[in-house]
Amino acid sequence: MAPNSAKYLISNGTDDRVSLFDDGRVKVWSTTHLWTEESRERHNALGETVLLGIGRTLGEPGPVDRRQQCDAEFELDPAKGHTVAATVGADNGTFVQFFHDGKIAVGNDGRDVATVFNAGRETTSARGANGVGGSVMVTFGGSYRPRTKRESDFQVELSEATAPRPNRLYKDEFLVK
Repeated sequence: MAPNSAKYLISNGTDDRVSLFDDGRVKVWSTTHLWTEESRERHNALGETVLLGIGRTLGEPGPVDRRQQCDAEFELDPAKGHTVAATVGADNGTFVQFFHDGKIAVGNDGRDVATVFNAGRETTSARGANGVGGSVMVTFGGSYRPRTKRESDFQVELSEATAPRPNRLYKDEFLVK
């Protein structure tokens, strides 16, 4: 994964987190499981969305006690299934939807998905459980910013003053297919 820059940190009330970076990238990550790309769809004439589902559970989860405080946190009710629990919107058209079943959708109302970089890291004897988990970096192509903002439960501003950093695998990290 590319290193972190200025960001907003959002949670769905579990060990899953979403980072919205100031350069326009969105990272969905967990210290307990990997992610699967379930679908990709065009939700309007200009925008595209990717739906991420919970993948394989890790044998040994990563630490959760040293976490940064979230800017917003939304609770899930698994009894409500695949319905939207909360939506986070950004002024650049990007949005994140948390579903009660644990799935997370990342989309943009004016841009196509450029890349979905899905990586994971397991516990090793050399590293221990530090840095363990699954993470998906989503980037969008273009620079169009819709005039109308999506209705959301939490709104953020992203300057996109710098280009998104390129994706790369860290030591012991692997691509998830």
